[in-house]
Amino acid sequence: MAYAILRFAKHKGGASKALSAHHERTKEVYASNPDIDPSRTAQNFHLVTPRRSYEQEIKHRIQMTGCRVRKDSVKFVDTLVTVSPEFAQAHEAEMREYFTRAFEFLKERIGEDNIISAVVHMDEKTPHLHLCFVPLTKDGRLSAKEILGNKKAMIRWQDDFYACMAERWPELERGTPAVETKRKHLTPQWYKKVTAMDAKLEQLESTLNGINVLNAGKKREEAVAQLAELLPQVESFQAEMQRMKDAITRERQDKNLQKEINEDLRSALNEERNRSFEQRLKISELERRYKRLEHLLGKIPREEWEKFLPKRKEYQR
Repeated sequence: MAYAILRFAKHKGGASKALSAHHERTKEVYASNPDIDPSRTAQNFHLVTPRRSYEQEIKHRIQMTGCRVRKDSVKFVDTLVTVSPEFAQAHEAEMREYFTRAFEFLKERIGEDNIISAVVHMDEKTPHLHLCFVPLTKDGRLSAKEILGNKKAMIRWQDDFYACMAERWPELERGTPAVETKRKHLTPQWYKKVTAMDAKLEQLESTLNGINVLNAGKKREEAVAQLAELLPQVESFQAEMQRMKDAITRERQDKNLQKEINEDLRSALNEERNRSFEQRLKISELERRYKRLEHLLGKIPREEWEKFLPKRKEYQR
C-alpha cells in the first residue's frame, strides 16, 4: 500500500537555525540523519528559495505585519510532505510533479506570502518536501491555531490532501492518522493476532513432530492445511514488523534533530530513547518468532510445498 503523507511541526522560533542548516544543506556533516547521501544533494531543488536565513525571514515577515507576538507564539511551521518508499521508487520520474502538486495544495491554504522556504530533498532514501511558513492570518495576526486548526481540522487537512494527490495518482491511499487511532505504534488487537499466530505455530509444530512412517500422508496433509491458514498471518506480521522499523528510524532521526535544535529538550529525548528501546525489544521478540516459523517450515518436504503452491495462488486471487 502507498500512502500520501502530510505532517506539520510547530516551532516558537528557537529551531529556525538548526532547521535552516538541515533543510538548506549548509553543513558538511549531518549527525542527525546518516541517510543523507552528499553525492545526490545536487538533485535537491527549491520551489521557494529563501532570500535570507530562516531566522531573518521569520522576523521580517512578522515585522512587516506589525502583529503582536507572545512568548508562547508559534512563529513558524515546518511542513513535511512525502510518500511511501515503494511509490517513490515506482514513480521516480514523477516526483517533481508530486511535490509541485503538494506545494500548490499548501500554497492555497496557508498563503504564498507566508512561505519562507520550500525545498525537496532527493538525497535521502525517500524523497520529501520541507515547506516552512510563518502562520500569519489574512488580517495580519500570528495564529497557527487559526491556520492549522484543532484536531478535527487536522483530519480535514489529511482528507483534503489525500483527495488532491489521489486525483492524480488513484493508487494512493489515505492512512489513518494518530489523532483518529489514538495510537503511535502497535495496537493490543495486533498483539492478540500475534498470540493467535503463536498458537497456530504450536499446532503446526505438534503436527510436524508427530509425523512418522505410519501416518506420514495424513499428517503431512494436515500440516499443509495448517500452513495455508497460517501464511496470511505471517505476511501481515512481516508488514507490521517493517512498519515498526520504519517508525523507529523516523523517530531516531527526529530525536537527533531535536537534540541539535534545543538541549533543553533533554527529558523529552530520554522518553523517546526509552520508547525506541522498548520498540526494539518488541521487534527482537517478533523476529525470534519469525525465525522459529522459518525453522518449522523447513521441516515440510519440498513435494508438499509444490502441492500447496497452486492452492496459494488461488487464495491470492
